[in-house]
Amino acid sequence: MSGALPEFGRCIIASSNETTDTGRHRTAKVRSIIGNLFDLANFLTLAGLLSSIFAITFAIRADFDLAAIGLTLAFFFDGIDGPVASRLSGRTDDDRAFGGNLDSLVDMAGAGVTLAVVLLAYGEFKFAFVPGAFALAGAAALRLSHFSVHGLAEGTTRYVGLPTDQSIIVFATVMLLDGPLDRGPFQVVLYGTAIVLAALMVSSLRIPKFVGAWFWGLNVFALLIAILHAVRIVF
Repeated sequence: MSGALPEFGRCIIASSNETTDTGRHRTAKVRSIIGNLFDLANFLTLAGLLSSIFAITFAIRADFDLAAIGLTLAFFFDGIDGPVASRLSGRTDDDRAFGGNLDSLVDMAGAGVTLAVVLLAYGEFKFAFVPGAFALAGAAALRLSHFSVHGLAEGTTRYVGLPTDQSIIVFATVMLLDGPLDRGPFQVVLYGTAIVLAALMVSSLRIPKFVGAWFWGLNVFALLIAILHAVRIVF
C-alpha cells in the first residue's frame, strides 16, 4: 500500500497527544478494542451475532423452530443497528468505519455461516448438502465484499443483489414448511431455496432498500414468523 505507515508507526501517532498541523486541535483518541462495546450500535450488532450462535446451536441439536427464532432475531438486530448508529452523537469517522466493518463480519456469520449450518443440519450433515451450504456462504461473502467496496447501486437507493438480511428472513419463512411437508420433500425445497437465495445474492438485480413504513413492515413480518415458530414449539 503506497504511502502507508507501518502498523507500529500508526499506533504511535494514534496514541500521541500531540497537536495536529493546525496547532489548535488535538488528534482524536483511538478507542480500545473492548471500548467499542460501549457504542450502542456495535452492541446491537454483536447481539445479532449472539442470535446467530443460538441458531447454529439449536440447528445442530435439531431444534429447528428455535433455530428459526434465532435467525429472526439476527435479522432484527441487523436491521436496527444502522438506524441506531445514525442517531448516535459524537461518533468519529473511525467509529463509523469500525461499525461498518463489524456489521459486515456479523452479516457473514449470520447469512453465510449460520444459514449454511442450518441447511447442513437439515441434511443430517450429509456430503450432498455441502455444495448448497458452500453456495450460501460463498454468495454471502461475495455480496458483502461487493457492498463494502461499491455500496448501493450508483445513483440509486437500491442494493445490487439480494441483501443478506432478506435472505435470512426468507430462509426462516421457508422453514415453516418443515412439518406440513415430509422431511424428504422439505429437504429438497430448502436446498432449492438455498440455491435460489445464493443466486439472488450475487445477481445484478436492483433490490429496494426498505425504509420508513416498509422497514417496520418487514420487521413486523419477521416477528410474525418468529411467533409462528414459537407456536409450533408450544403445540
